This record gives sequence, C-alpha cells and structure tokens, in this order.
Amino acid sequence: MIKKHGKKVISTLLAFFMLMTPNSMLSVSAENIDAMSESVLHSTAGVYIQSRAEIMLSDNDSSIISDIDADILSISSDEKLQIEKYRDALAQMGETYSDSSSSVEMLSQYMDNDGKLHVKAKETTMLTIAENGMESGYTARHEFIYTNINSCWVLTEDRQLEPTGLLPLCEATKFVYGNESSLNGIEATEEISIYPGEIEASVAKPSIESSDKDYTTKSYSYTAMATYLETYWDDYNDDYRDFTDSGGDCTNFASQALRAGGWEDVNGFYQNYNYWWYNFLNQTWSWTSVNYLGSFARASGRCSMLTNVWDLRIGDFLQVQPENSTSKVHTMMVSYFSNGTPYFTYHTSNRYRRSMNQVLLDWGDASYYAYRT
Repeated sequence: MIKKHGKKVISTLLAFFMLMTPNSMLSVSAENIDAMSESVLHSTAGVYIQSRAEIMLSDNDSSIISDIDADILSISSDEKLQIEKYRDALAQMGETYSDSSSSVEMLSQYMDNDGKLHVKAKETTMLTIAENGMESGYTARHEFIYTNINSCWVLTEDRQLEPTGLLPLCEATKFVYGNESSLNGIEATEEISIYPGEIEASVAKPSIESSDKDYTTKSYSYTAMATYLETYWDDYNDDYRDFTDSGGDCTNFASQALRAGGWEDVNGFYQNYNYWWYNFLNQTWSWTSVNYLGSFARASGRCSMLTNVWDLRIGDFLQVQPENSTSKVHTMMVSYFSNGTPYFTYHTSNRYRRSMNQVLLDWGDASYYAYRT
C-alpha cells in the first residue's frame, strides 16, 4: 500500500522511485520476468494512482503531478482538468481535502500475443476531508497494460473498468474503457405501479440545520445499520448474493443493512411490493429493486418521506431518479453524519462516506427521494 501524509512525504517517495528507475519512474526490469509481482504493481501503478488522487488536495502542487506525467502514462489533460473542476466545485460548497492514500490489489494477469502484460487490479483511494478530518473513499477496478521497452516493464496504459470516485458519476463514466460501463453504478429497475405517497425532496441546503432525528421512536438499531454499511462497503458479505453484474447491488446492500438494524422479513409473493424477504434460494423484488424497496417502505409504514435531502440522518436512505429518466435507479444509505452533512456508504460502485455534496454533483439535476427509517 502506498500512503501519504503531507506533500513532503509524497515528494520524497516519488524522488526515491525516480532514482531507482532512471529511465522511467513507472518501469521495472523485464529480464526473466513473465509475471507482475505485487511490489512492482505498487511501485508503478500504485504511484500512478496516488498521483491522480493528489489532484484533489487543496494544497496540490502541480509540479509533483508533472514529474509523474513526464514521459510515461500521463494523466490525460482532459481527465486532469475534470478532476480539478470537481475539486474546485466541492471547495465552493465548503468541502476540501487535506490528505490522501491509495493502494492497488492485484486481481489477475495475463500476457497477450504482442508480449504486453495485462494486470487487472482494484484501486482503493481514501481522501481526508479537511473540514472534519474524516475519510471518504472509493474502489474501482483497472486493467493496467505493461510494455517491454528496452528490457523494462513500462506502464503504458490504464484501462479504467469502473468509474473513478475522483469525478462526478456523469463525468467518470466517460473515462471507463470502451465506455461499456457507462451505466455502472446505476441499477436496473422494473416498470411497476408505484405505491402512492412518494414526495420529491428539495436539495436546497437550509440556512439553519434541522433538528436531529429521534432515534428512540422505533426499535431499530441505527448504529448496527451504519456499522454493517461501513464493514461491508468493499468486503462483501458472503452470506448474501452479489448483484453487481445483475443490474446492480445498491438496493441489495441497503436491504442487508436494514435487516442488520432490525427490519424483519415479511413473507409473501416475491413480486409484490407489500413483502420483503431474502433466503438462500430467492428474494423479493423489494429486496433488490429501487422502486420496489421505496414502495415497500411506504406501504409497510416503516418509512416516512423527508422534504429535504439535508434532513437525512444515520440509517435513512436516499433514492435517485436521473433527469429524463422515468424510473429511480439508485439507493444509498447514510452511515455517518457530521457538521450538518449526511455521508452515504453504498455499492455499485463501491463508495465509503460519500458526502451529500459529492452525491449532488454525482447526479446533478436528478429527482431525489429521502426516506426516514
């Protein structure tokens, strides 16, 4: 893992790698090597990933980034510009970042017919929010391409397989390799007759923070919900099926957290939104579908609707219907609250304590539906 605590440390780290590999910082001797080791992955792709995260820091030193960009695997000028714009937009909303840490985990690798080494890896990046010292993070899969140049493995291409958390979702999907995953993070939904009573929530931040949630009116454990979300945001619970590649895992994950906090199963026909259950063979549509969960929450009386997204608190959930869409597509739950800001932890794509500011930039002019559990 490559971690950084302050600009001075990362500058020293980068200088060390440059001394170790004078031809290119992102290269390593290819003699007698037909596979990539974790250490080499960390010293090449890991440094590159860290450099991208550095752009988000409020005291970012562009000279550090330019050192990395020098000859090999430059961060594209377009992506860098978009990250900078995102950083500045968040700063205008009162959210800046003081520190970052990144790691890469090897998933698989193979050699293609041209002698290039393809390494699939998972990035985990955490950013420290300067205003409260809290970490916000994400994971994303990559396919790194290494080319043998002058007997050195040189990192020459980054194929992003999932949207980066360094950009709003609408921008991040543009950089996904082949753009096949342009809807990654957006859950497939069924056309249904929605249970009445849904209220669209305002996104305007109130000048005075609303009163706190009364955590004693129901017998749920909101702490258990938050703990579950933050335990399994990236390390999935094997007791449940993963729907990431079957329309999206966001509502499945929210249902797991609700059950962990005390929501009891309601048995009945699996396609009817009046029922909500999961077993080793099947589950209700309300367990995995955005629209069905929202309808169950209202029909069962387990949730009430909030009129403003900023009123959300720990254990509450938010659903989103993109602009020009006829259906809601995403569910995310609040796992943390600080300084008037809810923070969401969710799946597909995996996000840890993503702030309300980030969420609003992710989805833009969408319709938001806020549920008080």
